[in-house]
Amino acid sequence: MILWQTAKRWTYKGRHCEIQRTSVDDATQYRGLVEVETGLSDRALDAAPVADPQRRNRPKRHEEGEHREWVCFNWSGEDVPALREAVNELAEYVGENQL
Repeated sequence: MILWQTAKRWTYKGRHCEIQRTSVDDATQYRGLVEVETGLSDRALDAAPVADPQRRNRPKRHEEGEHREWVCFNWSGEDVPALREAVNELAEYVGENQL
């Protein structure tokens, strides 16, 4: 099982965003996440401006039993500023295309 740790958390245009990282076999891997408020259609998810976006249901912080949908994607490089830019683009896209 891979254990992801939050490396950076911020809000961009009203959307909660995160960068997470994990280390596997001495290699660091990153992923970006954007919280979805009201849902995102499958068609909109497929057209997202990042490679291979996936849905994740995550527990809502500080509220027992509450879950929120997030869109996440893996990042192959170690260029964290470029990853943050990609997360911001996804946050903008989600804001324009959520249900």
